[in-house]
Amino acid sequence: MKIFARNQTLPLRPEPFVFRLEWKPGADWAGSALEEIVRDAHFIQLEAAQPLDEEAVDLLRNLDSRPEKFSLRLLSRAEDSGAETAKKFIGPLSRLKKLAAIIFIISSRSDEPAQTEVSSLLSAAASAGLKPGILVELEPGASVSGLEQLIKNLRKSGAMEIALRPTSAANPHPNFGKNLANCLSHLKSEGISVSLEECFPGLEPGLSALEPSCRRAFGSCYLDSQGRVRACRQSREILGDLSRQKLEEIWSGYLLAQSVCAEVGPLKTRDKNELGPEEPGLSMSPCPVELDSSLRPVPLFILKDKKWGAALIKGLDGLVLSQKGGKLARMIDGKNTLRSIRKKFGPRSAGLIYALFLMGLVRLEK
Repeated sequence: MKIFARNQTLPLRPEPFVFRLEWKPGADWAGSALEEIVRDAHFIQLEAAQPLDEEAVDLLRNLDSRPEKFSLRLLSRAEDSGAETAKKFIGPLSRLKKLAAIIFIISSRSDEPAQTEVSSLLSAAASAGLKPGILVELEPGASVSGLEQLIKNLRKSGAMEIALRPTSAANPHPNFGKNLANCLSHLKSEGISVSLEECFPGLEPGLSALEPSCRRAFGSCYLDSQGRVRACRQSREILGDLSRQKLEEIWSGYLLAQSVCAEVGPLKTRDKNELGPEEPGLSMSPCPVELDSSLRPVPLFILKDKKWGAALIKGLDGLVLSQKGGKLARMIDGKNTLRSIRKKFGPRSAGLIYALFLMGLVRLEK
């Protein structure tokens, strides 16, 4: 998610549409809690805490046969025996209609034979029609220059998406964050986009290339194999326990994303006093540019209704709007013009539409 410019709509609520599930045989969330997850999810990301096995593939098959509309992502370890084991399941996985991506986890310190195995795995997955990606776990003391070369090699081997996450919360070197930021910016300039699966210690917020895909507790949550709910895998704070609570009960207790994740703070670029009487999640500020009133906003998002408003979802990203903002978003259908939307919601509505345009959630057409 992008760091928003001043006066743009900010994500405030933590209710998830991406569920990250730690998989182990007998996982506590695999029972009745899974019914709730399937009902509410837009993406379900299954992370195998051990090499892929038949039980995990059976779970994916069962999820794939569900009538609900959601997409699956699979994270599987690709080192030691993981790569060879994963190859055996490439065929069955390629027949899953809901599987949007298969991501192989590799250490930043992996040796050349391990990298060769992963390259072979990427090629096999792509040949089977899957969308393969890589998640690099960055070990303490890892070389940033070595990481950059590893990422380039993985891209050449066919990784269609690449992400990073730390294995330790400790910052191994005072200049680590700065060096990593420079590395990722350099890769981006070469056309290699690298996302962050989780927040990194030492990285300064504010650079769009460095935004974690977990969106700092907005739109995403992590469930460990014991059924404990956290904002993310790193978080020590347990928000709820699915053995005793329903998901709806857990999230109804949190109005704001910063209530569940301290890292959400940098997203709030405005002083609270500037919010005025507007509802949370909708700040329709005057548009900073003059837009042609005959333009038609075309939605590039999926709108998901919520009790408190709506979530606009595009891939793994999204935006939360209040009830008023949700009503406006429903008028973004490619038919209504800016003129007709202004007529219903007032001149300040152009500010929200322009913000959605900058975020890639809306296209403006004549």
